[in-house]
Amino acid sequence: MRPYSDKDWESVLIFIRSQWGMDHPMADRRLFDWQFRGFGQAARAVRPILLFLEGQLAGFRGIIPGLYQVPSARGMQVLPGGSLAMWMLREDCRGKGLGRLMHKAAEERLPVITGAGSNPSTSVPIYLQNGFQLLESMHRYLAVLDPEECAGRYGKRASEIPPRLSGKAGDPALPAAAREEELARIWEGSAFEVGFFSLYRNAEFWRWRILESPGFRYETFVDPDGSGFLVAREERLLEPAGKTGDGHRSVLRLIDLVPARPSTWLGSEDPPFARFVGRCLDWAFGRGCIAADFHCSSGIFRPLLEKAGFTGERELLRGGVPPLPRLFNGGPAPGRSINALVKAPVPVSFEKTCMVKSDNDMDRPRRLDENGEVLY
Repeated sequence: MRPYSDKDWESVLIFIRSQWGMDHPMADRRLFDWQFRGFGQAARAVRPILLFLEGQLAGFRGIIPGLYQVPSARGMQVLPGGSLAMWMLREDCRGKGLGRLMHKAAEERLPVITGAGSNPSTSVPIYLQNGFQLLESMHRYLAVLDPEECAGRYGKRASEIPPRLSGKAGDPALPAAAREEELARIWEGSAFEVGFFSLYRNAEFWRWRILESPGFRYETFVDPDGSGFLVAREERLLEPAGKTGDGHRSVLRLIDLVPARPSTWLGSEDPPFARFVGRCLDWAFGRGCIAADFHCSSGIFRPLLEKAGFTGERELLRGGVPPLPRLFNGGPAPGRSINALVKAPVPVSFEKTCMVKSDNDMDRPRRLDENGEVLY
């Protein structure tokens, strides 16, 4: 068992294709190298763990290195850590405790470990046995920008989401070239200041995760009046089988939401930032977006998002099925909610954490099965 190095790429590529699938997105070396490069001091010391048996690669334990801001009795600490992503053993090697050995090796390397979107039937029980804290489902918020188009694509249940009033907050906001130092400064003065557990979103983080991502193009919106910023991406919608369309419909996936006021992170209302988020949605509607969503481990932003035109998914679930699918380009299946896992030197309260859809590897290109569920 040893850390991955660049000379292992061909062996890892064969392993990914044989164990996950020929067209797994991580078979693209550019995407693989970017994801597992991560950021911070751990990026130079922590690599995915490989298990070899008789000279053949038999197991892969992915780790995305990063820095974490952790509240403690001595104040906020910035600690090296990692997010667990992609864990696989060759079928003939399972049931022998080898996977647990790989996981133990990962824990020994990292004082902070997180996960998101883990399989409740396989990896989650192992994490819980090893002292992880589990949030079974992140909070998800939904906004309908084009009620008629949403109902036409996703059925009448989409009409249960209250439509937002567009154009009430001023002119649409416009994305701007991101300056990672400015984003880091706003983060430091808000989420870090009030003691949220999270990835430490310094300038290096924003540069790696948003500006250098080879998987998606992200748009950054910064309020010139100073209320904060958000990061989002457009997801182009595929036309349903047998139907034709103009090919210009999409959804807006909000990835990071960062109000500048520390009090907003403690639950206070923030009308200026709510108006700014509304103006970003107006921009999205003008681009052909019919809906928007946002995931977060904390429900602290609910009042702000409701003022901007969002509704909490949990209030609209029926039999566990949301009114808008979690995989907008999936099939009839609703998709699995995104969970969150943490193991840190001190217990954390999920209500005072900021883990979002891009934590772990939940916001990268994916492959779906014929039912619209995630294959990998």
